[in-house]
Amino acid sequence: MSARVAAVETGPVSVPTETAYETSLSIAAGEAESYDHVLVRVETDAGVTGLGEVAPLPTWPHGLTQSAVVDLIADRLAPRLEGESLDRIPRLVDRAERALSDEPFPLCGVDVALYDALGKTRDLPVYDLLGGAPDGEATIDLHYSIGIRPPAEVRDLAVEARDDGFTAFKVKVGGPDFPAEREAIAAIADAVPDARIRVDANQGWSAAEAVRRVPLLDADADGLVLVEQPVPSDDIAGLRRVREATGVPVLADEACFSPADVATLAARDACDLVNIKLAKTGGLTRARDVATVADAHGLPCFMGSMLELGVGTAANAHFAASSPAVSYPTGVLNVHAASTLIDAPEAWSPAGDRFTVPDAPGLGVTLDDAAVERYRTD
Repeated sequence: MSARVAAVETGPVSVPTETAYETSLSIAAGEAESYDHVLVRVETDAGVTGLGEVAPLPTWPHGLTQSAVVDLIADRLAPRLEGESLDRIPRLVDRAERALSDEPFPLCGVDVALYDALGKTRDLPVYDLLGGAPDGEATIDLHYSIGIRPPAEVRDLAVEARDDGFTAFKVKVGGPDFPAEREAIAAIADAVPDARIRVDANQGWSAAEAVRRVPLLDADADGLVLVEQPVPSDDIAGLRRVREATGVPVLADEACFSPADVATLAARDACDLVNIKLAKTGGLTRARDVATVADAHGLPCFMGSMLELGVGTAANAHFAASSPAVSYPTGVLNVHAASTLIDAPEAWSPAGDRFTVPDAPGLGVTLDDAAVERYRTD
């Protein structure tokens, strides 16, 4: 007899920011001083605990407050999941999704916790539950992420990254000082001659601004790999305009949450690839659906994050390692908080531009109970 869900519990935490990672969205909203996330526990009748995490980020499309996530999981999801079999996760997700009315963030935490519990029950890592590593080894390529910073700081970070073996860079742009952003991109290209640079505006420009600015950054970078979400999430025509006018590949992020979004973007020739984030899709189940639809439309995928802590970071890594659709280096292991809230965080700290996901059952992480208690807010 399969294990069943006995209880679904949440634990809100507020972990102080340790290193700044400014984006056009965070600058507009004011710099956050903490990561106000929600830990999710799925307890089973076999005594196994599955872990998940929600990074609500209210400034995002469909973003929620921490308290809203806690309430939605308690009121709408837990009653529908308790007593159900772990062997039916896709069906449980279908049911939970209908109860949430297009709010993927709470669903993500629960979905991941269900997979973690199932992996522990079956003594398999989550990436094997998702079909296994395409090449037999659960290894992912990494890029080096740099937020909006002064050009001199960006150069120093690029040199540090180069010395650690990185050649792929993701750089945030779309802030109030475009000349400084140009200088920063040029500094990376100068410090790392073989750098592969992509920029992410996080909706920071209008289509007209993007059409003017992307070619300039492309020249500064000696050829951009891509530009990510240059225009507002609802401006699909703007995405296509940037793609056609600049010739630089366009990655859809805030504009792409669901499989239906992928189909819409593809039908309108609005992007060249899509960014999969578990928080956007509602977890691992729907992330697989997004990847499948993207592949059917000939769109490769990038694996992004919502700056999760240790549990969410592990989930992101398991998905990236399991999906053949994810073909670009990823930054899902970047953590900017004072604590990841997991034991042995060094096991999830890459030493260079490649990382092998641990093969322990489930996500392969356990909570640092003392750290969780220190940062709990309920």
